[in-house]
Amino acid sequence: MKKSIKILELIGVDIRSRKNADYIRNSIAGCAGKVELDFDGVEFISRTFADEVYTIVKENNDNVVLINMEGIVGSMMSVVSDSRTQKRVRKTENANMKEFSDMESLSAYLSTF
Repeated sequence: MKKSIKILELIGVDIRSRKNADYIRNSIAGCAGKVELDFDGVEFISRTFADEVYTIVKENNDNVVLINMEGIVGSMMSVVSDSRTQKRVRKTENANMKEFSDMESLSAYLSTF
């Protein structure tokens, strides 16, 4: 059995808080089968909220499907998805480690910037 949840009705048009994902978690708790999260009419989601939604999808073994993600909403989910699936590479080839024996020498060094 498939359940559809309209995010606009559940949370609103402009979603800026990671905490709002708890409404989704509570709505899908105990659901067997596929759950569609319908973002029709949602105009904005923050990166933190998108990150939580991504986690919800993964926690539910991809039984949660996101639909009608247009504009900034779709773009934000793509950014989060890409950042979670690509390995981070940090370049340190030009990094120089500075060591200071006391706060005075650290302060003197920082004053040069």
